Amino acid sequence: MVGAPGAIRGKPGRWAPRQRLYLAGLALLAIFFPDMALSRIWNADPIAVTQTAAQPARTASVYIGSVMALLATFEDAGILPPEGTPQANGIIKAVIQFQSAFLKSNHPAIRQFFTDAHRVTLGPRAEEVEASFRQNGWSADTFDAVIVAGQTDQAWNAEGLSEGFREFNIGKQDFDILAQLYQQSTTALSTQGKTFQEVYAQRRREMPGAKSE
Repeated sequence: MVGAPGAIRGKPGRWAPRQRLYLAGLALLAIFFPDMALSRIWNADPIAVTQTAAQPARTASVYIGSVMALLATFEDAGILPPEGTPQANGIIKAVIQFQSAFLKSNHPAIRQFFTDAHRVTLGPRAEEVEASFRQNGWSADTFDAVIVAGQTDQAWNAEGLSEGFREFNIGKQDFDILAQLYQQSTTALSTQGKTFQEVYAQRRREMPGAKSE
């Protein structure tokens, strides 16, 4: 279970400073997402694939940065367990591997789930946000859409969905970790007068692969 909000700042073994968060994430990226540096990212558009392959360093930076921004947002909410614990490693694994699945999987159930999640939550913005995810990894909008969709009663009864995620060594238990984090971080940040979207956007600008780079 994740730690209680407000319980982590300034204590030894926790996630601050952010440089340690970044280095810890990079280490686990190498474990859980070893082909990220090779930029073998699934994309239905051959032209986009060619453009992405031409910029492997930039591509790796983008997807690493989106993972780190999510972790930093959870850190700002004060809900992450101690650094290096099985719980902390499980969170990083879930953030990385769900991004990997949505980027790379050709499994029909995963692709349908991802597309439907955007359409239901974002309406006319769905196609734009989904396309942005292909290029930039996690955004607050995509994360929200996925979490909302995955919490519906019928989501995990869809034929093939659990099987598709198993290819990435994740499942509903990992998803539930992220859903709980999202709920807790949204609540914690609201007490600070902030929204998850605002904090994520700020943290994303500070991480590798930001559009300003």
